[in-house]
Amino acid sequence: MIKNFVNAAMIAFSAGIILSSCSENEDQMPSEGNSNARLFATASEGSSGSSNSRVIVNGFSSTEFTVATADMELRYAAKADIQAGINLGNITLKTNVNSSLQTSAAQTKSLTIIANGDSRAALVAEGETPEGNYAEAEFKLKKNTTVASSDPKFNKSMWIKGQVNNTEAIVWSETEKTIRAMAEASNGVEVEGQSEMVLDFDMTKLFAGVDFSLAVDGNADGKIEIGPNGVDGNTLLYSRIMSNIDSAVTLKKRN
Repeated sequence: MIKNFVNAAMIAFSAGIILSSCSENEDQMPSEGNSNARLFATASEGSSGSSNSRVIVNGFSSTEFTVATADMELRYAAKADIQAGINLGNITLKTNVNSSLQTSAAQTKSLTIIANGDSRAALVAEGETPEGNYAEAEFKLKKNTTVASSDPKFNKSMWIKGQVNNTEAIVWSETEKTIRAMAEASNGVEVEGQSEMVLDFDMTKLFAGVDFSLAVDGNADGKIEIGPNGVDGNTLLYSRIMSNIDSAVTLKKRN
């Protein structure tokens, strides 16, 4: 009798484990028509397109790059439209608003995409989002209030630290503006099953036409600042960088 009781208990215990495992798997599986996706941000040196590499462009050697984002959403062509053979350019894009991926991405984020001189991938958001081909991401550069008020990045929407001719240099902005990042591939980024996308800040495009040999330390404090309101006398360089940023960010499939 005791043996039968033990066997019954073991069967019940095993069944409980199986049910628990099935429940966990169900929790991890996306709902029908959705993908479990992750969105990252990184910086690259243009054509190299690689992360985890030192970023040096036009004489500016970047050691840190932090950007603050908010109100992010992605637009995509529905999987059914793609399967029907409709060209992406002829499809009315849908938005992933109210998906868990978008809800997370819409929050204000402080993203460090270059650290200690090396490019890195910073997680923007993860969650469910509709399957399809993603053609663009839209987000707002946002003043960074997620860091301590004593942090030099506080209230900066973009903050890039580096060196120019062995002199410390900082490019920074408090501008809040909307950026549209278009997909690199003509057919967008296919999102299905487990998928990863990345917003690539192309430093070559960001610094295009910027001659850092003209940068000056106007107040002679030992640090070159390129920012708003003519700080250090680098107004033209700052204006060029800020006009470049609209076309410097691209949506890609993460390799």
